[in-house]
Amino acid sequence: MLVEEYIQGDELTVGVLGNSPPQVLGIMRVVPNGPAERFVYSLEVKRDWERQVRYECPARLSAAEAKAVANATLRAYQALGCRDVSRLDFRLRNGVPYFLEVNPLPGLNPDYSDLIILARGLGWTYERLIGTILEEARTRHARAGTTLMTAST
Repeated sequence: MLVEEYIQGDELTVGVLGNSPPQVLGIMRVVPNGPAERFVYSLEVKRDWERQVRYECPARLSAAEAKAVANATLRAYQALGCRDVSRLDFRLRNGVPYFLEVNPLPGLNPDYSDLIILARGLGWTYERLIGTILEEARTRHARAGTTLMTAST
């Protein structure tokens, strides 16, 4: 069993792309559609996202909050050894980002995956996002002197 403190605050998800150096793609805020005293962005909510939440992308944060979230995101991404792409989740309380989890293999369903929704909110196409992820992996492999297998190989 895992027991954690409930952190009241904004639910944020952050996309990261790349390796040398990694870059924050963007920050998305998950906002419940109805009143929620202790909102949790659970699997059940994600399955019914069109009714239960709206996505604010880019998230309406102050410059200081956005900078704090981006810095915390990049520190966690690098400390955990993430590569190419990840999605990291935070709660933001009183301007302080609290790291919840990392998704080093985030969902890429073009219709409902958080990373895709985030990228789309920033004006990226699905093809651009997937192409960027593949290019980051290819570049990382080239630097290491290894070959990335592709469908055409």
